[in-house]
Amino acid sequence: MKRTSWQAIVLLLSLLIVGGSVSRSGPSRAQIIKSATALPDFNFLAWELNALGRTVFGGEKQSQDGLDDEAQVRLVRAYFQRATRIGEKEKELKRLITEEAPVGAELPGSGIGVQATGQEKPGTTPPSGARSGARPSAAIEEANLELASLRRQQAQERVLVESVLQQQIQEEIRRAGLGLPGMGLHGIGRRDIVWPPVQFAFVEPPLKLTVSARDRITTLHSRVLQAEYDPVTLEESERAIEDRTDLSAHISRIGGMAVFPAMVVESSSLEWVLATVAHEWVHHYLFLFPLGVRYATSDDLTTLNETVADIVGVEIAARLKRRLYDTALPSAEAAGGSNQDGSCACSAADTWTQTYELEQSRWERYGRPLPFGFQRAMRETRLHVDTLLEAGLVETAETYMEGRRRFLAANGYHLRVLNQAYFAFHGSYATGAAASNPIGPMLQQLRAESDDLAHFLGQVRWFTGLSDLETSLQSN
Repeated sequence: MKRTSWQAIVLLLSLLIVGGSVSRSGPSRAQIIKSATALPDFNFLAWELNALGRTVFGGEKQSQDGLDDEAQVRLVRAYFQRATRIGEKEKELKRLITEEAPVGAELPGSGIGVQATGQEKPGTTPPSGARSGARPSAAIEEANLELASLRRQQAQERVLVESVLQQQIQEEIRRAGLGLPGMGLHGIGRRDIVWPPVQFAFVEPPLKLTVSARDRITTLHSRVLQAEYDPVTLEESERAIEDRTDLSAHISRIGGMAVFPAMVVESSSLEWVLATVAHEWVHHYLFLFPLGVRYATSDDLTTLNETVADIVGVEIAARLKRRLYDTALPSAEAAGGSNQDGSCACSAADTWTQTYELEQSRWERYGRPLPFGFQRAMRETRLHVDTLLEAGLVETAETYMEGRRRFLAANGYHLRVLNQAYFAFHGSYATGAAASNPIGPMLQQLRAESDDLAHFLGQVRWFTGLSDLETSLQSN
C-alpha cells in the first residue's frame, strides 16, 4: 500500500509539472493565426447538410428529361449570355452611381470585389443611390429594375442549368474512358458508369487563407474561411497574421471547391465553368486512390493533385465545348477533334513559353520592348523571387514583389496582394504562370506520352510522391 501511495503521489506531481509546463508554452502557431483572422472558419457541416437536404427532399431539384440535346444547348447558351448581360449591367450601374456621386465622396459599395479573372464578384448588388438618403435618378432606377429582372431569370433557371451541365460533363467523362465498366439499360450492351457522379452547385465558394514562410515559398498553414469578401477586412487579417508570426499571409478567392457537391463560382465564361466543374470532379475521383488521399501531406502532393485536375479538367471542357457548343466548326472537324486523344489541350504553359521566346527574338531584332503579357510577366516575377530568396535576400524580394504588383496594376491586372503566400497558393497549380515547380511540365510530358486521357489518369492516380512521376517518365 505504501508503494502504491508513493506511486500515486509521484504520478500526481508529474501531472502537475506537465500541466504547468503546458500552460506556460503559449498558444500554437495555428491558434495565433486563427485569433488574428477576422473571418470565421467555413462551416462545412452546414453546407453538406444543406446540400443533402436539397438532394434528398428535392425542394430545388429540376430535371432536364423533357429537353433534347439542342434544347439543352440553347438553355445553357441563354444562361451564360444572360450572365454576361448581368455583368455589363452591374458595370453600367456602378458607372451611373459614380457619375452622380459628389466629388471626393466615398461610394457605398465601392469595395465590390474583383476576382483574379478580372470579373466582378458574382451576386454583388451595387448600391441603389449615389448618396445615403438621396433618391436615385431615373437612369439608376431603370438599371436596377433591369438587373433585378435578369437575376430573377437566372435564379429560376440556375438549378436546371446545373443539372444539364452535370449530365453533359458526365457524358464527356464517360466518352473519354474515365468511367467504370457497367451494363446498358435492361442489361443490354455496355455503358461505363461515371463514379463519383458529377455534382456541383453555383455558389460563392469560401475563401482560402494561405500562410508561407518569408524566406522560402511553401505552405506552412492553410484554412478555409467564410465567404465574405471585404478587401479591408482581408488586409487587416493578413497584416495581423504577419505581425504576430513574422510569416507571409494571403487570403484568396477560389473558383471552386471539391466538397460534394462541388462549389463553383458562377461566371459568364462557359468554358471556364466546364473546366472548373470537371476539375473538381477529378478531385472527387482521385480521393478514391492514393494520390487524392495524400492531397495535403506535402507541397509536392498538393501540386500533383491540383495539376492533374487542371490537365484533365481543361481537356474534358475543351472536348465538350467542341462537341456541343462550337457550332462555328464544321461537323467533320469537330467530330475528328473529339477523338484526338493523344493531343493534350492543356499545354498553356508550354505554349506561352514558346510564344515568348519567338516574340522576344523578333522584338530584340528591332530593338523594341516586348509587349506586356500577364502570364509572361508573372512567370518572370516568380522566377526572380525564387532567385532572391535562394540568395537570402528576403526584404529585397518583398520590395521587388510590391513593385511588380504595381506594375501589373498599371497594366490592368489589379492584384490585391503579391507575396510569398500568394505564390504558395497559386503555385500549387503547376501549369499556371505563378508556378516555378517542374511538376507542371513533367505531368504535361506524361500526358503527351500517354495513349489517351484514361491511360494518363490511370497512371497518376496511384502516385504517392514525386518519385512515382519521375519513374513513370523514365519507364515511358
